[in-house]
Amino acid sequence: MPVIILPPQPTTDFSGFSGTALLDTGATVSAVTPRVSKAIGLSRHGKRLLGSAQGLGHAERLIFRLGFQLVGDAPSFPFVFEEVIGFELTDSFQLDALIGMDILRQCDFSMSRKGRCRLTFG
Repeated sequence: MPVIILPPQPTTDFSGFSGTALLDTGATVSAVTPRVSKAIGLSRHGKRLLGSAQGLGHAERLIFRLGFQLVGDAPSFPFVFEEVIGFELTDSFQLDALIGMDILRQCDFSMSRKGRCRLTFG
């Protein structure tokens, strides 16, 4: 899914890192890769214990914003989720970000039998 990862400040700036994210209903929090973190200059806020599919480990905590572009004919600003307190993924993660239930629980998600997905928010 296309996503825009933004620094937490200034909130009026929508120029961030445009990338691709995995929607992960099994993840409690969202995360970005070190490459994205460095590209937009995110500050580190200390390591915390985090459980994942690989087991328990310490991960760097980050604060960022996530934006999704609305689909339509007219150009529009992205819908932005403010002040996401997430984590930094490992360098081996294939995509730019992981969208966890901290964001997904604020959305409606549907999938057709043909595999077409729809995420609505706002």
